[in-house]
Amino acid sequence: MLGCISFEKGRVEVMCVREGATLVAMLICGFSSLGYAASSYEVPLTEYGHPDFQGSWGVRFSTPLERHEGLPLVLTPEAAKGFKDASHSFVFSGNTDPDIEIFGPQQLVTVKGEFRSSVLVYPESGKLPYNERGIENSSFNYFIGEGYEGPERRPGVERCLEGWGAPPMRGFTYQLYFGFVQTAEKIAIVGEESSPLRVIHMDGATRPDAIRTFEGHSIGHWEGETLIVKTTHYNDTIPHRATTGRPMLISSKAEVIERFTRLSKTELHYQYTVNDPEYYTDEFRGEFSLIRDDSGHIYEYACHEGNYSMVGALMGARVQEAKTKEAGN
Repeated sequence: MLGCISFEKGRVEVMCVREGATLVAMLICGFSSLGYAASSYEVPLTEYGHPDFQGSWGVRFSTPLERHEGLPLVLTPEAAKGFKDASHSFVFSGNTDPDIEIFGPQQLVTVKGEFRSSVLVYPESGKLPYNERGIENSSFNYFIGEGYEGPERRPGVERCLEGWGAPPMRGFTYQLYFGFVQTAEKIAIVGEESSPLRVIHMDGATRPDAIRTFEGHSIGHWEGETLIVKTTHYNDTIPHRATTGRPMLISSKAEVIERFTRLSKTELHYQYTVNDPEYYTDEFRGEFSLIRDDSGHIYEYACHEGNYSMVGALMGARVQEAKTKEAGN
């Protein structure tokens, strides 16, 4: 339930621009104070006596990871409506994407009834606290094609190596579904995109330090009704995590703490904290909510099916090299 307790009147301006396939909304608005109604909701339990997250949960939002300059973290309902109206007009103009017709335009991130202007909640600036090495390695933007010259630098998401269900989980401008399955000793999360099955080891199972992967190794435990997950054992092969803006970098030194809490029948609250001294001067924290999908569908993600982009790029480069060589003779 959304309620506005108090807010200062301010002006709301909406400017929509296209960055590649991404809709970026710049909202200038007054600060707000939103209240989330207390709930008597009782979290259902599994047969093992733990909170039940099983089923399909989805995310679909245009809110960026990092906050645009001049925006507060929490937006007024008026500003959120302005974004939705502008997004609806912008997206449906000449739309050919069936997902847009089914689900409607993207929404802002909501957390406990609050409309958010960024996924990041700390640092307070809403910016990733990169150190010098982080700044040097983050001058990329997948959605507008910056910084990915050459096949070796193409992002993992395009090469079908990066899963957005890997910790920390992310959301994008189209519907992403995640299926949860629980047993007494493991919790499995399968994403409807190019990610391997993610397993959270509730039995404390460890992994040799030499075995490192993109998604790392996750060990979980319960604190009341909240699932706490610690992930380590990342590799350094692909440090970039695609977002709608600068990429998030995760190194082999990173430690990610996630918290999952079911707030209602339809809302699963998700928080994460990243500590990584390789690329950052401080920790950073983000949060959003996953929304229940009662249809329960998780479809196959045939990532490379009909994908000739890389082959075409490499063949084109060979043609250019041949023409250059011919012109030099």
